[in-house]
Amino acid sequence: MALKHRFSNVSQLIHGHQGNRGSESRSHAFPIYQTSTFRFDTVEQGMEIFAGTAKYDAYSRISSPNHRFLEDSLCVLEDGEAAQVFDSGMTAIKVTLLSLLELGDEVIAHRNLYGGTVRFLKELHKFGIETKFVDARQPTNLLEELTPATKMVFLETPSNPVIDICDFEIIKTVLEQAGRDDILVVVDNTFASPYNQKPLRKRADISIQSLTKYINGFGNATGGAIITSSKIMENIRERYNSSGGMMEPEVAQRIAMNMITLPDRMEKHNRNGHGIAAGFLKNCPLVQKVYYPGLSEHPNNDVARRLMTGFGGMISFELDDSDGSKTKTFLNKLAQDQRDGEGIITLAVSLGCVDTLICCPALSTHYSLPREERLAQGISDNLIRFSAGIENMDDIAYSLERGFQAVK
Repeated sequence: MALKHRFSNVSQLIHGHQGNRGSESRSHAFPIYQTSTFRFDTVEQGMEIFAGTAKYDAYSRISSPNHRFLEDSLCVLEDGEAAQVFDSGMTAIKVTLLSLLELGDEVIAHRNLYGGTVRFLKELHKFGIETKFVDARQPTNLLEELTPATKMVFLETPSNPVIDICDFEIIKTVLEQAGRDDILVVVDNTFASPYNQKPLRKRADISIQSLTKYINGFGNATGGAIITSSKIMENIRERYNSSGGMMEPEVAQRIAMNMITLPDRMEKHNRNGHGIAAGFLKNCPLVQKVYYPGLSEHPNNDVARRLMTGFGGMISFELDDSDGSKTKTFLNKLAQDQRDGEGIITLAVSLGCVDTLICCPALSTHYSLPREERLAQGISDNLIRFSAGIENMDDIAYSLERGFQAVK
C-alpha cells in the first residue's frame, strides 16, 4: 500500500479549511460568521455541546467557526494538539496563569519579560499566587528557587527586549530529574514566531503567541493564543469560558489569512535581522553592544542554534550615550525622516510587522517599571529595540545611518 502523502505546513495553512465541508456554504474562501449565537438541531445536541462532547459552536463569546479555523492553523504551525485564541496576547497570558494556578501556588519567571507581563505576574499576589524572578538562562538558578508550591515556569525566549535565550528543553529535563514533572513550562514564543521555533516540539508544555506580531504581520489586528496539549487545554477551557476577551470573527479570519504568508515573510525577516545585526550595527562605532541570537558572540548562541531554525528580525542595541540625550535625538530623527519621506523606520511599539519599527523600551514598553528594576533586567536607558521589517535591507541600513549621523 502506498504511503499517504503528508502535505507541508505551508500547504496545510493554505488548504486546511477545505477538509471541512460540514458547512452549508460552498464558498471558495472560508466565510466570516457574523452571528452572536448558533442554532441547535435538537435539545440533545445543545446538551452535548455544553457538556463538551460535541464539537459545535453555541455562542460566539466562547467559539465560532472562524476561531476554530485560526486555531487549527496555529496547531499546524506549533505542532500543538489544541489552541485557543483571544483578543490579545495579554489575555492569553492572563487566562493561562489564572486557569492553571491556584491560591498558594508559585511561579518562577525569567527576570526579563515584556513589561505588561511583569506587571501582571506581580499582581498575582492578590490571588494568593507568588512570583519569583530569576535569571533562567542558567537552569540551575530555577532549581535553587523550587519549593513544593512551585507549579509553573514562565519564559520568553528570545526575551523582550534584551533577547535572552532560555533553554526550555533543558529546563524541562532538569525539572523531571528533580522529581518535579508536575511543573508546567510555559514559553511566550512571540519574538521567535512558530516558523523559527516550536517550543512544544522541544518539551515545553504551553506556547503562547501574541498574534498581533509576526503571525498577523501587517499591524492591522490584535490577538493572542494558547497552544498546548489536549489534556492541558481541557483544564484551561474549564475556566476561560467566563473570562471574556474573545476575538471578533472578522479579526480571526484576517489573521488566519495573513498567517498564510508567514513562512515567506519570516525568511525575509530572518535575512534582514541577521544582515542588519551582523553587517551594520556590529560595525557601527556609535553602538556599544548588539543583542541578536544569531551572532556568535551572543552568550547563548549555541542554545539558540539548537532551539531555533532562524533568528528572526528582533534586535536590540545600546547607543554610546551617557545621559540619554543621544537616544532621544536618534529616535526623533528617524521619526522625522519617516514623516518626511526621507526614511522608512517608524517610531512605534509593537513588532513583527512587514515594516521596520523602533523604540526605546525604557521610554515606552517598560517605562512603568522602576529604573532600578529595569537596570536589573539589563534594560539600560540607551537600549534600543529594533524590529527589522521585510523592506530592502539597504533601505533599512540607509535610514538607520541617517539617524546615526544626527548624533555624531
